Formats: sequence, structure tokens, C-alpha cells
Amino acid sequence: MNNDNQHLVLKGKNKDIWFIRMRVPKELKPIIKKEYINQTTGSSDIKVARKKRDEILAQFNVWKENAREGKFNILYENYSKIPEEQLKIIRDNFIDELTNEYPWAGHPEQGNLPDPTKDELTELDAINVALGDEKPNEHAFTLSQAMRLNWKYKDYMPTTHSNHRKSVERFNFFKGVQDIEIKKIRRRHALDFKIFLEGLNLSNGTIARHFQDLGVIWNFGRDEEELTIANPFSKMGIKVKAGRKSYLAWHIDDLRKVIDTMNDVRDKLIIYLAWYTGSRLGECLSVRPEDIFKDKESNIWVVSIKPDNEEREYLSRLDESAKNENARRIVPIHDNLIPHLQKFKMEAKGWKRKNPNQYSSYFSRQKMKIKDPINPPSTRYSFHSIRHNVSTNFQRAKVDESISARLVGHSTVGATMTYGYYSEGVELATALKEVNKLPIL
Repeated sequence: MNNDNQHLVLKGKNKDIWFIRMRVPKELKPIIKKEYINQTTGSSDIKVARKKRDEILAQFNVWKENAREGKFNILYENYSKIPEEQLKIIRDNFIDELTNEYPWAGHPEQGNLPDPTKDELTELDAINVALGDEKPNEHAFTLSQAMRLNWKYKDYMPTTHSNHRKSVERFNFFKGVQDIEIKKIRRRHALDFKIFLEGLNLSNGTIARHFQDLGVIWNFGRDEEELTIANPFSKMGIKVKAGRKSYLAWHIDDLRKVIDTMNDVRDKLIIYLAWYTGSRLGECLSVRPEDIFKDKESNIWVVSIKPDNEEREYLSRLDESAKNENARRIVPIHDNLIPHLQKFKMEAKGWKRKNPNQYSSYFSRQKMKIKDPINPPSTRYSFHSIRHNVSTNFQRAKVDESISARLVGHSTVGATMTYGYYSEGVELATALKEVNKLPIL
């Protein structure tokens, strides 16, 4: 919540009641139908006033984002919620207002007198379509509108939003338009787009991702426009190499050099956490102070690790049991990691970098500070490579695969407990013994 008094003024008989006073953004005037918001908070408490002010600003931001779908679509959505008889009255009153304001409209003697504005005609179109009329061509649903409206009803990761934007931007650029209409996209356009992408020397995986994104967005637009044609982006026959990106394990001395370039102990701790637990970057950042605790039964310090969304989506394609987004695995803490995590728990500051993208970029910058003319750092030596180290180190220590897989959070086809406690065969004491076989970083 903001701590300033922007858009807040004291009014009332005794100048003791806070009012919210702000200009309505231009793009929201067709929806709010006001120049200004002038609303009482009903309170003399500045904290209450700020909270209500911030709620209105947050709603404005939602409306602004929705307005990017197009004024017609927003108005149509609002009017379609109104009962038919009431909406007919609204239409009649709206037409009366237009007739009174533009009595000459449509008459031969109109001359240079103005027509109703574009916004007024758009609103009339929205009312008519909400009452069952066909949508005029000028309000045809576009690819970007389908993308944004789809986001409204689907819970996507920020990385998926970014991928969708890139796919739509590239297709519109290829077609030479600002935003192509869904109903104008043909199969030949998709086939030519594939040739265009191949000319950019993109990998088949990237090309396949663009077509997957566009297919999802187009399907949503097709349903909205009630089209009956096949998806032009489907079945493109793009062969993608099976499996995921191959990472090389770090040499322990090189990883130590990366750690030495870091100043903040929390940035270093993320590497230690990955080294001793095999956690992915998103999983490391999911750890909160309360996730570090001593198991009551075994008296062993453990850390609770939640799978990151990207990995859970991947696992879900292999293993139905991995779909529970609240699933966690409990990992006993390596002896050398305990003091670091206990300090993290006690200070309760959280991580310095709040999301995987921020830390990944930072890690890459620190990695490039290692100057090695013979073996310069490769893109195959990444943060995720640490996970490869852990698997290799468990293997070298001859740790049973059924134990190491649960510690690291691996999933295989047919697995029945990808994430979870060690209540089904792997006890914490046994697991701790195996964890302590990992080499000290």
C-alpha cells in the first residue's frame, strides 16, 4: 500500500473526511463515463483512506489491461451481463440521446455537421450485439485480443505470457500488420510463417513453441468468434529433439570461483542449497524461513522444498502424481549446510533476488567473470548444471537410486511419489546419512 496522500483531499463540513479525487484515464472514460472520480472514503483515518484509494487504483490497472482487448469487447462484456429487457431500455435511451445530439445524422441536408463519434457508435454496436445482432466487421476479434482475453481465464506463468507475446509479435510482423484478425488467418499463412522462422535460423524447439502458443491463442479466438474452420497452426510436422537441454556438471573449483565473485551471503546460499539438495533454481527460491525446521520425531534438521511451476508442468506430462501444486519433498540438511540455513531462518530477510529470472541473469554475469582462456565458461555450465553434479555425486557415492531420486526430486514414468515425505521406505536418518556423502563445496 502506498504511504503518500496522492489523490486524497480532506473535505466535509469540518474538513475531517478524506475524499478520493482523481482524473479518469482517457482509455477508461467510455467505461466509467466520468471525467473525475470524486468519492468519499467515509473515514478520517488516513490509513483507511489510502487503502480505499489503492483499491481504486488497482481496479483502474485491471480495467486498463482489459481495455487493451478493445473498447468494443469491454463494452460488450459489460452489456451482456444486463438482463435483456433492461438492456433494451438502455438502447432506446442511448438512441434517443444520439438523435437529440445529432438530429441531422443521415439526412441529405447534413452537410458539414458532425456525425456521432466513433466511441458512441462503438458503444451502440456493443449494445446491439449483446441483444443478439451480428458483430460488425470493424470489431472483428484479433490475435492480440484473443491472447489477452485467454490470459484472463487461464493461470499462466509469467514466462508463458512472455512466450505468447513473442509468438504473436513475430506472426504480426511476418504478416506486416499491427494485429491480424483471427478469422483472416489461413493455413497457407501458417505454412509460410514456418518457412519464415526457419530462415531466422531458429531451433525447431523454438519454432514448435511458437506454433503451440499460436494454436492455443487461435483456439480461444475461434471459440469467441464462433468459427468452424480448422486450426491453421496445428499439425505442422516440426520435429523436435527428444529430451531436455543437456547440461555439463561443474568442476567444483570453477563453481567455488563463481561463489567467490558474490558479495551477498544469500546469493551464495542459493548455490549451496542447490549443491546439497539437488534443487532447481525455482525450488531454491521457494524456500522460506519457516520451511527450515527440526523434524520432531527424528530430531533431524530438514528443509521443505516445493517444485517450481515450470518443472511441475514438465513432470505432469510424465507422471500424473506430480500435478499437486502444493506437493513438497522433505530433504534432510547436509551437516555443512545447517549453519547457513539456520542463519537464513533466524534473520528472516528472504532472498535478495525474488524470482528465477533475476537470479539466473545475476548468476550468468558472475560466471562470466571467471577468466579461463583454455576452458571459457560454456552455456552448458549453468545453475541447472549443479543439479547434474548432485546426481553424479550420489551415483559416485553408490547411493541407492530409489533414495537419491527422492532426495533430488526426480520423476520417472510410473512413479507414485515424485515429491513427498520419507514415510514409504526412506527414513530421514537413512536419507541424512546419504546426503552427508555429498562432497563439501
